[in-house]
Amino acid sequence: MPRTSSSTKSASTTAALVHQLRHFIAGVILYNQRVAEQLGTHPTDMQCVHLLELLGPLTPGKLAECTGLTTGGVTVVLDRLEKAGYARRERNPADRRSVLIYLNSAKMAKIGEYYGAINEQLAGFLASYPKRDLETVVKFLTKINSIRTPALKGSKEKKSRKKRA
Repeated sequence: MPRTSSSTKSASTTAALVHQLRHFIAGVILYNQRVAEQLGTHPTDMQCVHLLELLGPLTPGKLAECTGLTTGGVTVVLDRLEKAGYARRERNPADRRSVLIYLNSAKMAKIGEYYGAINEQLAGFLASYPKRDLETVVKFLTKINSIRTPALKGSKEKKSRKKRA
C-alpha cells in the first residue's frame, strides 16, 4: 500500500471539509427558500430577517454591507418587509440622520415555528460533543464569517469597476 504524505492527507481533509460545508450551505439555503415560499416572502427578504435576528437592529447601510446587496436593493427588501409586517424602520437614537431596522416579535415567532424541530434536533446533536470540540467549531465558524464580508465587498468593487470600464 503506498504511503500518503501528510500534505496529501491534509489536502484531502480540507477538500472533504469544503465539500461538506458547501453541501450544508446548499441545504440551508433550500430550506430557507421553502420557508420563504410558505410565508409568502422573497428568499432574500428571509435572509435579511435572519441577519437582523442574529445581529440585532442594523442600519440599512450595515445590512447592505452584511448581505452584499446595494443600498437600493436593501431599500426594496425593507419596503417589502415593512409592508408584510416583519420589520419597521425607526430613527437611530445614536445618529438622528439614520434609521435602525427592528423586527416584529410576533412575526418572528411565526417564522420560528418552521425552525423549532430543526433547532431541537441540532441541540440534541450538539449535546453529544465535548465542550472543547464545540469551542473549536465556534472558532472555525467565527473565522469563516469574518472573512466572508470582506470578500463580498471585493466582489462588489470588481463589479463596479467593470461597469465603469
